[in-house]
Amino acid sequence: MRSRAGFLAGLLGAALAAWPAALRFEAGLAWQAFFVLLGGAALIMAPLSAALSTVGPPGKFTRALTAGALSAALPLVPFATVLKTSTHHRPLGGVTFAVSAGLVIGAFSLICARLITWAGEQPSPRRSLARIAIVGLTALGAAALVLGLVHGLKGDSAFRTGFFDALRVLGLATAAAWVPLPLRVVRLARGFGLAAWIAVVTVGVCLGRAPTMQAELAERCPVLHWPLLWLGG
Repeated sequence: MRSRAGFLAGLLGAALAAWPAALRFEAGLAWQAFFVLLGGAALIMAPLSAALSTVGPPGKFTRALTAGALSAALPLVPFATVLKTSTHHRPLGGVTFAVSAGLVIGAFSLICARLITWAGEQPSPRRSLARIAIVGLTALGAAALVLGLVHGLKGDSAFRTGFFDALRVLGLATAAAWVPLPLRVVRLARGFGLAAWIAVVTVGVCLGRAPTMQAELAERCPVLHWPLLWLGG
């Protein structure tokens, strides 16, 4: 039941993530864009929130994921810079970076999970080295992320927009998983959490099929739109 509550909380977080992006559109397209972006954000955020909600308070999994995401900034920040300077088709560059970032973060999270295990269970020499490695990787990754953000904020708006869209999705998905919900909402999620997610994603795919809308989304919100591209939206 906690996973279904996570789906419902993830949908609420997806609405908060999609609304600021929908405001970039003209009044006549804002609501349609909102439901399309809601479907795209929910496709990622609801399963992520459901998975994190079953884990509970931060433990080994969440520590490994956090350390992996920070340390992955070491290769991803230079990669983003290369894409930004060498790719003229910005929506394609944004999708390429998003897919690559997911794979790199997953790989670094697995490495950090192993280091966390060594840091807590192995004899003293290896434990000390593992702890130093974790602290060093996360510190360097955080520094690279800050420097990349500062550099991006001085550049064009496409980098800035995509960065904050991705940051909003990840932050709200995590918050949705860990913020306690009222018991009444949890009971409601038992019957409607998963069904509501399927309905929201389906509506987003259907509304996002219009060629005009696809062109607008690719230009204004490529990061929030790309999950629906997997489903043909």
